[in-house]
Amino acid sequence: MEWYDSLREGRSGWTKDSEYRVHPNRGIPVHLKAGQVVKFVQPEGPNIIDVWYFGADIEDTAGEKYDPVFTAGLEGFICRKNSRLWSNLPYFRPMATYIDDNIDPSVMPDEHHWPVWHGGHCCPELNEMGFDIHNHASCHTNCVEALVTAGMNFEKADSFAATHNMCVFQPMAVTDQEMPGGHVSPTWHSSPSHLKPGSWVEFYAEIDLLLAVSHCAYGNQSMPPHEVDHHPIDVEVWDTGVTPQERPEWTEWRPEFKKRLERLKAIGNTGATGRYYQDE
Repeated sequence: MEWYDSLREGRSGWTKDSEYRVHPNRGIPVHLKAGQVVKFVQPEGPNIIDVWYFGADIEDTAGEKYDPVFTAGLEGFICRKNSRLWSNLPYFRPMATYIDDNIDPSVMPDEHHWPVWHGGHCCPELNEMGFDIHNHASCHTNCVEALVTAGMNFEKADSFAATHNMCVFQPMAVTDQEMPGGHVSPTWHSSPSHLKPGSWVEFYAEIDLLLAVSHCAYGNQSMPPHEVDHHPIDVEVWDTGVTPQERPEWTEWRPEFKKRLERLKAIGNTGATGRYYQDE
């Protein structure tokens, strides 16, 4: 935390690299270099955005991308300042860190809600299921647009959009709820957003990243997507001049494990109990 405190204290030395506007029902790509900060701003009124985090050199869906399961397990279900976004195996490292915001807690429904969380996203199928609307903009299709704009073909962009994302400016809580089946279970549930104009959230890039930023069709979640008011979102990229902390490289375990599998197959031993791959 002390390292990120120092980063925040140096804010006056940051310089703006670029800025973009995400218009209603659209998606844009944003390229970040390690050490840069992306700032998401609501200039006029509340509107959800969905953000996909990919390694800058990703080639297919097995490449490095944000993993909500690892992130939730290590950082908690709802993200707050100093939460890190972790990538999938075999990379398994922080991709970005939530470093700051100016969110007013008094506009949240209660202490359980916060507007940054690990989420899925709306899609044409969800809109059709919930509201019987067809060919309406969605975060899935907006992500496809962003990735096609970044240079991907449609099929590849469609498969990337089916992966996980962060939800920003969308108040969510994890509390017990009675479910349709009659049982009670801890689950995510949402609330309309009343965030004030000028509200912002910042993430620090730990590695080079490609972001897909979607303007969510659900607006502030107060009404269905085909009825709710929409407000644009601004995206700013800042150079901090601060190099990310070095991270250790993981031990490459696959060669030894492959040898173990070959050895066990050769001796027909299906009951080996060695703790380490070379023990049998």
